Amino acid sequence: MAEKTTASASAILPVMVLGLVVGGIALYSQPEQLAIVDQRPVDETHVVNAAVEQASATLPDETPALALAERHLRLRLNDSPERTLEVAGGLYAIASKHLEQSNAPEAMRVAQSCADLAPDSLLAARCWLLCGNASAITYPDLPLSIRYFERADSALRERLLQHPSEEEALRLRASAVQWLGQMKDRFGRTEEAIQHLRELTGATPLAQIQPPQDRLRTMLTLGRLLRKNGPVDEANRLLSAALEFGKSDAVPAAEALHALLDATRLLSPAVAEPARQDALRDLWDTSRFIALPEWFQIGDELASSYFFHVPRQGADFDIVSRQLLITLPGGMQSLPADSDQRPGLESLYATNLLLAVDFARDRSDASEVARLVTLFESNFQGQDIQFSSPLDRPAQRMHHIGEIYRTTMTGHVEQLRQLQATGTTPR
Repeated sequence: MAEKTTASASAILPVMVLGLVVGGIALYSQPEQLAIVDQRPVDETHVVNAAVEQASATLPDETPALALAERHLRLRLNDSPERTLEVAGGLYAIASKHLEQSNAPEAMRVAQSCADLAPDSLLAARCWLLCGNASAITYPDLPLSIRYFERADSALRERLLQHPSEEEALRLRASAVQWLGQMKDRFGRTEEAIQHLRELTGATPLAQIQPPQDRLRTMLTLGRLLRKNGPVDEANRLLSAALEFGKSDAVPAAEALHALLDATRLLSPAVAEPARQDALRDLWDTSRFIALPEWFQIGDELASSYFFHVPRQGADFDIVSRQLLITLPGGMQSLPADSDQRPGLESLYATNLLLAVDFARDRSDASEVARLVTLFESNFQGQDIQFSSPLDRPAQRMHHIGEIYRTTMTGHVEQLRQLQATGTTPR
């Protein structure tokens, strides 16, 4: 009986060995099939953008709640590349929220940890750009932000070597280079700033992909730097091209006027007064800028310059003053009552009514004086006006404006005295 059992076991053994071999082959081949199925490419841009959008829509405003959201997000991390990008995108949204809340140190901390999660991605470059912006806010007197912008630029250069036509990489690098030009200009590294800004002008891929308003500011900044440190002819050509570009429909009117006016103010110490007047008059006469808040400021500056010039430039003053007084009421009415721009426009209107009254009085135009006085008193009844005092209008000019008010707007002066006597506060 024992011999039969032994014989049976020895007969079964080859079958078991064969089964183990076949099973081993099956087990060995199965993981290879699974690996092939799992090796799917991850669409980095789509995953990151979706994660940023989803997180941004639900993030709280308070710093402690943002910290809690960050912890919950980090708990979702695993070995999946797609999940890593999702978490990194959420962290970028949190960093952006911190920066929006003016919490620059937290924004920098979260952005750097986000870049560490996805070091070779476009998201990392976005994080270094965010850190550069946050550093510029936190340490405005130190060039620390340049390091972050250089790191972003370096990462984007590497990316573009592999993907030279990638639009988002080009767009991000254009932003990094523009920031480098601006910051190096601020800290006196002029030659480097010029080198960066030159890369953003002309027919370069970076120049073509820049938003029009950024392109305009780049042209103006580079023109200003070249006028002081480089070929003047090149600077003049660039500034002329920038002016025409800003006056075209390519750039939104408000942003174009703001940039062009800033450039005019920056150039003013090196430009003779007549040339500055011509530059401002060119902006004033551009129809697409009419009735913008800064257009009124240009008119005020021109009117003041013409009025107080010795000898007075009466014809030019009359043209600008009339257009200014016609358009200002509509500009004020277009603003909400609580707009922070409204008091400034009211001040410009009152000041220029006074200049126009004095101009009419010098010409012995009694009917025009009476009309302007009535216009002033009806518009500012019961209101204590704070007359505008821009930097280009020195104290002696303000004193003259005060004298015009006291000698011509006698009804308004008396009204304010009566209000004060009764203890009523003027508006």
